[in-house]
Amino acid sequence: MTSPSKPRTSLYPTKSGAGAILGQQLASRGYQSCVLLGVTPEGVEVAAHAATAMGAQFDVIVAAFIRLGSNLAPIGAMAEAADAEIDPDFQPGGNLIDKLASAIDESRARVRQDLILYRTQRPLKSLAGRTAVIVDGQLIYPWKVLAAAKAAEQQGARDVVVATPVATEPAAERIRARHYPLVCPSIVMEPDGHPMPYADSVGEAPERLKSIMIAHQAA
Repeated sequence: MTSPSKPRTSLYPTKSGAGAILGQQLASRGYQSCVLLGVTPEGVEVAAHAATAMGAQFDVIVAAFIRLGSNLAPIGAMAEAADAEIDPDFQPGGNLIDKLASAIDESRARVRQDLILYRTQRPLKSLAGRTAVIVDGQLIYPWKVLAAAKAAEQQGARDVVVATPVATEPAAERIRARHYPLVCPSIVMEPDGHPMPYADSVGEAPERLKSIMIAHQAA
């Protein structure tokens, strides 16, 4: 008789603590004079605490995945007003072209809506000539941070760095392949990521509300 498997231990007790660790690692690599941009919604709290730990500026960058179905893995993402970031391995047939266009339109509309919720449509803090650090909570699919990196570059960022407390190996490889420096204390081998990287995870809706509140404090 096999014994039931034990639940996985969380990687970090709190998101705030993970953010502080991430901020310390960023500072130790010389990224003090930068702007940390938390990707909505999961990256906002982590980025805010990382910025506090290293004495850097903080803001939120609004992004949304592009999905061809609610139960399917994302095939890309939108961020701010930048063009869509699409998985280069995704080769849609003729029957999916219209569906892809509709999915991009839906994601763009979600970004516009979230710009009102998170930033009341105010512009990002100035990135001109500065290093932008794109922060997410857990990188399972790289498309949102890559879309955010594209948006930061269009806003005049001199350099872009990607940072997260935890990432899957495939996502980390995608980011490195695009030549963005990656700062990540915990790389996991599971393709679906860690089931609960933070012990204080509060669920999707409370997470979104909390990140909106933190975003407004950054204004």
